[in-house]
Amino acid sequence: MNDSMQTQINELNNKMDEVLSYISEKKLRSMATDDLMSDLSIVGKDMYDTAVDELDKQLVEIDPDEVKSLVIKLLRNIDTFTQLMDAMESITDLLQDASPLATEAIIDFSKYLQKLNERGLFEISVALLQSFTKILEKTDPESLRKIGENGDLLVSIGKKITDRKMLEQTDKMLSALAETSKQDIKPASPIKLLFGSNKKEMKKATGFLLQFMNNMNQKR
Repeated sequence: MNDSMQTQINELNNKMDEVLSYISEKKLRSMATDDLMSDLSIVGKDMYDTAVDELDKQLVEIDPDEVKSLVIKLLRNIDTFTQLMDAMESITDLLQDASPLATEAIIDFSKYLQKLNERGLFEISVALLQSFTKILEKTDPESLRKIGENGDLLVSIGKKITDRKMLEQTDKMLSALAETSKQDIKPASPIKLLFGSNKKEMKKATGFLLQFMNNMNQKR
C-alpha cells in the first residue's frame, strides 16, 4: 500500500515538473516576444520620426484618413496582388524560356542581313533613295499634282508595260536602237531602198508600222 502511494506521489511530482517547465518555457517565450515587440516598437518609432522629418523637409503633407483608406484597399485586394505576383512570375519564367529562342532568332536575322549586305542590297537601296531624293528636289508641287490627276493613265500604262510580250518587244527595240546608234549610218540610195524593201525583215517591219499607225488612228 505504501509503495502504491509513493508511486502516485512520484507521478504527481513528475507531472508538476512538466507543468512548471511548460510555464517557465512559455514565460521565457513571452518575455522574448515582449522584448522583440519593444525593439520593433523602438525601430518603428525611429523610422516613423525619420519619415516625418523627411516629409516635412520635402513639404509633403499626409492625411491619416487617406493612409487608412489606402491600407484598407491594400488589405481588400490581397488576392489581386497575389494574382499579379503569380502573373509576374509566369511572365518571368516565360522570358527565361524564350530567351534562347530570341537569341537564336537574332543570330539568324543577323546572318540574313549579312547575306543581303553581301549581295549589295543595302547599297542598291541607298542609291535608289538618293535617286528618289534628287527626283523630288527637281520636281515642283504642280508637277506632282498633275501626276496625281493623271494617276489612272499611269496605272493603265503600268499594266501594259508589265505584259511580258510588251517587255520583250521593248527590249528588242531598245537593243536595236542602241546597236544602230553605234554604227556609221550612210544615206540609202533609191536602188537600195527598192531591193531592201523586198526583204522579209523589211516587209515585216513595214507591216508592223502600218498596223501600228492603223491602231493609233482607231484609238483617237
